[in-house]
Amino acid sequence: MKYAVYVEGKAEMLFVADVLCKYSKYDPTRLGFCCINLVADSSNLVSYPRQGDPDTSRDYYQIVNVNNDNKVISKLSKDIPNLTAKGFQVIIGLRDVFSKNYTDIYPEQKVDYANIAAFCKKQTMALSRVKTSSDVHLRFAIMEFETWMLALINKYIEAKDIQVHDIEQQLNITLSSCNNYETLAFHPYNLVRKIYGCCGEKYSKHGDELRSFLSYLSWEDYERLLNSNLCPSYTKFMQSLL
Repeated sequence: MKYAVYVEGKAEMLFVADVLCKYSKYDPTRLGFCCINLVADSSNLVSYPRQGDPDTSRDYYQIVNVNNDNKVISKLSKDIPNLTAKGFQVIIGLRDVFSKNYTDIYPEQKVDYANIAAFCKKQTMALSRVKTSSDVHLRFAIMEFETWMLALINKYIEAKDIQVHDIEQQLNITLSSCNNYETLAFHPYNLVRKIYGCCGEKYSKHGDELRSFLSYLSWEDYERLLNSNLCPSYTKFMQSLL
């Protein structure tokens, strides 16, 4: 089966590639993928990460980074007919809820599920107008991809020989016993930066930073979060992806 996955940034692209690598146990005959980076609508094939190919892999994923949160839907709307014609049976879009587009409409600095639902519905309706025989899913990270990092960040902290409890006290947050990571921060990116700072590191969405973070995670970590319901937007996306 062929999948097309459109994401808004490099962090999300690397995350999807890492998930696919680890769930397939790096077996290119079982699963293949390539990463495509769009710059001003010009496609640049990213040499890393990559695995397998459309001809020899049982399942194949094309991961496209559009480099803009608001372009995920517009680019998908434009590309879906061609993707369907090329045999992509499943097409997935992933974008953050937190964005200028969202905060302009809902300026309240809080995670409000009613506002999120209204925002997501409007975005989904825009994409549903495209006629296609492919199975199309639009998924949202609430509030942004860094929420999923927060749900998995304990492994990173411990790898730095730092106690999670110490960071919880320093930042007055709850990581270990959080029952919903989506409500932990309105702008999760800022909280991830603070946690990295406590570990003596910097985070600014660069590829090397993400690859380092992902290197501490295993298939079991992804699977544990998927089945926990501690981060519902992550679960929905992973169910579509896998």
